[in-house]
Amino acid sequence: MTAIYEAYKPLRNYLRQCALETTVVDMWQLSQHVANPATISAPRRAGERPYSLDGQLFRWDLPIIAREVLLHAQQRGGKKRLNSLAAIQKVVSSLRETGNEGSKLRLTGQDDVFNELLRISHHQFPWQQGNIYRSLIRYLKTFGAPSVSPMLEKHTGLTVREFFFLGFALGGHLIRRFDINSSQDYSQFGISEEKATAFFSRLSMSIDDLRPLLAAQLVDATWEYGWNQLEATPLVALDPMHPNRLYCPVPDLLLRRFSTGLYYDLVKVPGFGNAFGAAFEAYVGEVLAVAYQDGFATILKENPYPVGRDTHHGPDWIVCDASGNLVVECKAKRLTHAARQAGDVALRAEVNKIAEAVIQNYKNIREAQQGLSSWKPNSHPIVPLVITFEDWFFVGPLLHELLEKSVRSQLPGAGLDAQLMESMPYAVMSCREFELCIGAVKERGIAKFFQGKRKGEYLQWMWPDYMRHEYKGLTPINFQKAFEADWRKVIPETAMPKD
Repeated sequence: MTAIYEAYKPLRNYLRQCALETTVVDMWQLSQHVANPATISAPRRAGERPYSLDGQLFRWDLPIIAREVLLHAQQRGGKKRLNSLAAIQKVVSSLRETGNEGSKLRLTGQDDVFNELLRISHHQFPWQQGNIYRSLIRYLKTFGAPSVSPMLEKHTGLTVREFFFLGFALGGHLIRRFDINSSQDYSQFGISEEKATAFFSRLSMSIDDLRPLLAAQLVDATWEYGWNQLEATPLVALDPMHPNRLYCPVPDLLLRRFSTGLYYDLVKVPGFGNAFGAAFEAYVGEVLAVAYQDGFATILKENPYPVGRDTHHGPDWIVCDASGNLVVECKAKRLTHAARQAGDVALRAEVNKIAEAVIQNYKNIREAQQGLSSWKPNSHPIVPLVITFEDWFFVGPLLHELLEKSVRSQLPGAGLDAQLMESMPYAVMSCREFELCIGAVKERGIAKFFQGKRKGEYLQWMWPDYMRHEYKGLTPINFQKAFEADWRKVIPETAMPKD
């Protein structure tokens, strides 16, 4: 018997004694408690004192525990639950021990340490970003763009308004209740029974169909970070006699499913990549327009221009203020699950794609300097910026070093000066980071903000951490509020959710 399996057995053995339905309800309350510990108590037996899970259980633990509950708890019978501090501590202790043994299997060299840091970042950081509603408006606007929304409707059977309306409605409902009636009538909101059925069938699964998929996760080095089917189907039907009653043990997974998860629904649809890229580019333009609506900079959209017999399109956006020029290349490409978890070859292949975007940005700038495009660079510093649709979490040395090596290796083949990385340092940030930081860029100037990030230890920091440390007191622009009209087109009955 392997050490990792020995560590896992107490978790499995305890959950095998639990009653499925009541333990799933406990999971829902645990999810609510961990997200809002000051207002929602942890599940406990009648008459027992409240207890704290602070520092013991974290939001990123919940999908793993929910997976194991759904896999092992008894559909009939079962005497135990997760409604006491002792029970939860037993489960969490085994979870930690299993994770530690998995780390030992993965860590065999120095490079493995950096890969492990990447795994941890992508496992934990998405759950540390605060209110997920901040990002939902980004997905609503991008998937609702004219280039993307017809694909969404054709593939899912629902318009972007219908898909997000149902998602928002269920998200609000799951704050109060652990289950959902999928047979509820939504016709008063313009959503037919057929469309509601299509929505729920995409996001739910029966326990009998779900369990074989959950059991496919081996108890090995991949156990903690492997693909979790609940990310695709966060709603579960536990009773075959009542398939319309759907439980949601981790409500945050539902919110992520109808936002980030939509990408994976459509990624294989022909033409989606170009359409989504165009929508993302347009969204970044809207963010810039909001940020600089009172002036302080000129925002340019490059016009196509001839280069020999070819037509080039230049940068996606150019922002010029009194201190510098920000040349923006938008990249909708995501870091794949395999690259996040496996590292090495898969990771290098993905990083190369970001490097290609950096190289393209350098080429665009060179053509502008040669007088080929409509934008005529001035004497101020130029900052080539690649904005990714989702977070790659460039923290620590691994991704930084891989990206710099890839960019440096591609410069000669593109006919670019090998010293460009020193004379004109590039930057990469996610759209979430860009939204958080653009207010500071506007207030303090392009050159100061981006040059400051390259000083000392800031180089290895993530952008929001750098901004909060170096620009204390600056309040980020509220894009939720700025795009409130778009929200109200989907949910006219409610105001924007508050942090």
